[in-house]
Amino acid sequence: MKQLTLLLSTEQADARCRALLDQTRQAGQALAALTALEVFITATAHPDEKFGPLFPEIKTILDQHIATARARVMDENLATLVPALAEQNLCDIQRVHAALSRNGFHQAVLTAIHHLSDATLLAAAAWTWEWCRDAKARAEAASGFPDALDLRGAGIPPGLYAALAELDVYLQEAIS
Repeated sequence: MKQLTLLLSTEQADARCRALLDQTRQAGQALAALTALEVFITATAHPDEKFGPLFPEIKTILDQHIATARARVMDENLATLVPALAEQNLCDIQRVHAALSRNGFHQAVLTAIHHLSDATLLAAAAWTWEWCRDAKARAEAASGFPDALDLRGAGIPPGLYAALAELDVYLQEAIS
């Protein structure tokens, strides 16, 4: 079996991470690229190297850049979510929901809530509650079975319903 040996210094790792951050337009893409790089290095490093002094240093550099990219992802999504809540913008809410993990979305909503006035928060909570109630009623009617939802039959994109249902839970908790 032929093998390719790669050489990587801490300076090269840092430079590669910075280049990835500079070359990607979206923070989510940078985060994915940095995570892939970390997985590649961890998976392909010779086992003996993992116990040497250099591997932990390179891992720390990667972790720092990943944390920076993750913070950028959260900042970008928060910048979209706050006005989306105020404007009741379904598309932007769904976009943020799709871009983040479940925990990331929860954290973004919690942070967004702190950026909203009380009146805006109450309006957003009332709007999501009403939207979810209406969507559920339409989906139940389209289903024909009790307690079963046919979102597609009701003309409701499942991703949109998931986003608003999660958002509604968080907003209702915030106002209670």
